[in-house]
Amino acid sequence: MKQLILFFILAAICSCRSGSDKEFTHEEGNGVYYWKTVLEFDTADYVFMSRHKVDRIYLRMFDVTSESNKAGMFNAVVPNASVRILGDYYETTEFFSKKRIVPVVYVTVEALKATKGEEGTLARLIVERVRRMCSYNEFANVEGLQLDCDWTTSTEQSFFALCDSTRSQIAQRSLLWSLSSTIRLHQLSRQAPPVDYGVLMVYNTGNFSDPNARNSIIDIDDVEPYLSRLDDYPLHLDVAYPTYSWQLLFRQGRFIGLLNGVNVVDTAHFVSAGTNCHRAICDVIYNNKVIRKGDVIRTEASTFDDVRIVKDAVERHLGRRPHSNILYHLDQQNLSKYSTDEIEKLYSTDN
Repeated sequence: MKQLILFFILAAICSCRSGSDKEFTHEEGNGVYYWKTVLEFDTADYVFMSRHKVDRIYLRMFDVTSESNKAGMFNAVVPNASVRILGDYYETTEFFSKKRIVPVVYVTVEALKATKGEEGTLARLIVERVRRMCSYNEFANVEGLQLDCDWTTSTEQSFFALCDSTRSQIAQRSLLWSLSSTIRLHQLSRQAPPVDYGVLMVYNTGNFSDPNARNSIIDIDDVEPYLSRLDDYPLHLDVAYPTYSWQLLFRQGRFIGLLNGVNVVDTAHFVSAGTNCHRAICDVIYNNKVIRKGDVIRTEASTFDDVRIVKDAVERHLGRRPHSNILYHLDQQNLSKYSTDEIEKLYSTDN
């Protein structure tokens, strides 16, 4: 019998219904994801959320991952990379008391497969750990719980069972939480999961490992084929748009990994290799890694124009259905690249 490690409960102390638009409504408002392992707001974060009336924060709490034994078989499921609160703790918790908080738990597909048939146990561990973390950190205004998982046809049944069991666990504890899940574009063609509402993830829309992709973060050509499924999707949907950038490293046409902050315009080390691409002309040491001569770095960004084009298309298909827009994620290095007016337009739900 597959194991579910007791650490799920113990580490929490130290670490700090099938929906539709007719069945579920919540107060619409601007939202933001917080997707870091350390929760530490600075002045710019407070200013951004106040200026743009951000009243709902989707806070990543931890990942659920699987561990393998010596035979390479997944036999244990554990929480990983739990969020920690640093900085001015009391200032942060006081600020949180005025916002709606939605804890988010990312469940890997491997963890889902490892717990097939034991989804009820996994749900109990997740809900109890999130409850304890929220209590320990004095989060007063917890509005719901969100499960984030890239489930596919083969894991759909397990994920839906996990959702059903999670909702039951929430009810057993008399928690006034809604249950939501992320919805990826390819999941729109499947049955809606048994949750109160979904958040449509309109980012990472392309294949980032494809050396010929134009922009794997967001591209209308990647998004458009899925949008007709929005017209009658039987679940209340809010929508999340990207505000981040990254660099992708390719070696002989093969994706090697993600980078960030490499100075590709340094002509002593790189030359242009096409749109948004640069080739290393010598070995480059970067953050204890070696970018080899001949490696290609593709720089991708979610520019305002790219996001706006996709957002306009999404909202044409959503029609007049109430929804909130959410930005992914709260990071001033990226958000500072947008003007105040551009951020307001991304949050706007006027068609």
